[in-house]
Amino acid sequence: MSKIAEMSQEVASAGLSRRHFVQGAAALAAGAVLPMTQILGASSVSAAPKSVLRVGIAKQSAAPTPFTTKDGGSLQILCAPGEWLAWQNQDGSLQPRVAESWKSSNASKTWTFKIRRGIKFHDGTPLTADDVVWTFKSHFDPKNKSAQLGNFKNSFTADGVVKVDDFTVRFDLLSSIGNFPYTVASTSYGSLIFKNGANGGPGWEKTMISCGAWILESYVEGNRTIFKKNPNYWDKTRQPSFEKLELIQFASASAATPLLRTGKLDAIAILAEDAIKLSKTKFNLVLTPSAGGLHTHMRTDYGPFQDKRVREAAALTLDRPGYIKGVLKGFATLANDSVMDSYPTKDTTVPQRKKDIAKAKALMKAAGVPNGFAVDLSSWVRDDISKLAQFIKKSFAEIGIKVTLKLDGSDGGGNVYYTYTPYPSKKGEVFAYDNNSWLASNLGITDWAGRAVPDQYLSREWRSTADWSSSHVNSPKLDAAIDEYLAAPNKAKQKSASKKIQGASLEETPYIIIYNQTIIAAVRKGLKGFYVNGITQSETAGVTG
Repeated sequence: MSKIAEMSQEVASAGLSRRHFVQGAAALAAGAVLPMTQILGASSVSAAPKSVLRVGIAKQSAAPTPFTTKDGGSLQILCAPGEWLAWQNQDGSLQPRVAESWKSSNASKTWTFKIRRGIKFHDGTPLTADDVVWTFKSHFDPKNKSAQLGNFKNSFTADGVVKVDDFTVRFDLLSSIGNFPYTVASTSYGSLIFKNGANGGPGWEKTMISCGAWILESYVEGNRTIFKKNPNYWDKTRQPSFEKLELIQFASASAATPLLRTGKLDAIAILAEDAIKLSKTKFNLVLTPSAGGLHTHMRTDYGPFQDKRVREAAALTLDRPGYIKGVLKGFATLANDSVMDSYPTKDTTVPQRKKDIAKAKALMKAAGVPNGFAVDLSSWVRDDISKLAQFIKKSFAEIGIKVTLKLDGSDGGGNVYYTYTPYPSKKGEVFAYDNNSWLASNLGITDWAGRAVPDQYLSREWRSTADWSSSHVNSPKLDAAIDEYLAAPNKAKQKSASKKIQGASLEETPYIIIYNQTIIAAVRKGLKGFYVNGITQSETAGVTG
């Protein structure tokens, strides 16, 4: 029996509940978008009238406000009332929304956005540049404790957000950024536009006043949110055809899938193993390739993985194609331990890493640990994470690395793994302990949402100054390549920089990235226009049927 088959059999026999399915904005191919806390029984959801669009979404772990959103559940809710300067389409391109156009100047250090005229907030107030400036400046106010600040602070400051006129906003950047519009688009969760003078923190969820296609009617934390259509929505091509939208939170895909089958839900994101069982005559699968997935970090500054030869050896134990085929049912693309692997700027001449136990053992011997060592693998209990954790445990064992799983059983990993203690990671600061949390564990698995461009991965996870660097990698060579990529003015220069990032990533191996997820949305026949984009945001306004 193959390692993949053995691992799959062990997962099944261990009785890993699909209750531990998925949360956050990642890993839909292994199972995502509908994470976890309590299961709503079928009796709690009645059949939906045709005037109501009902969608199963993730269980929230944070309040759905611009400042606090950081998980799939809260983000899914924000997609309904919110509107961003631009929206990430299913194919990863940007669609102008509040901003009708943008252009760069000064070698991409200055970006100017023209704000669309005629947009009104849900209370009838006209939207102008003042609202856009207020929105972005608010994230920099320390008292707001915005979870979005990390997306912005290395790109621009509060003073760098400038009103040019009533319908023009300029961003003066700290350095050249070729992909900057993605930084202020829906790819930065909480950057939806809210009213000048409003507080985008706790309390905002009681009104959710923005300028999107849906207006809040009722919100029950952890349960469901009901919206009515916005008759004054600016985009008449996407005016909702349904009178209401209900977003119903589920603890698992397994709880939601029966309701989809019986017509009590119209659309859900779904596990691969459940998707292939759906009737093709009753349901359609809408697939979205994504750069998201599970990243396995190995601490480079503390613990048993400090020697990069050990990290490379660990990465060489994994049968990547076998995992994608056997566990993910083919709903994923192969990755090569670099975040660049799913982007068109990837350099395909960089060799794909393959399983090689002989070379792995030789590297372990050269590093002085021929018999391996013991280490905890930290993360939280969710189907896709649990399966990958067991796969890593069995694979690492082939070279003597004895893994003990330390998977936080709390919803969303909030009790241990995602306590944000310690936080943030800082260049040169060593957390000389392993408390099984995200940023202080020697070995851990973290879920990452799919960005349409790699900028946020590079700035927040891979660069030595990153605040979300669970590996604590500090490589001048990698830093230089990242800076070159971020400043690149065209695809050719981005590809040149990408090759350097890919090479440095394999040389350092701070993270193991086996696959990039394919997001699977299951929708009833007749429903058209619904999709989940790469960062797990749902399109509901333009849906018909």
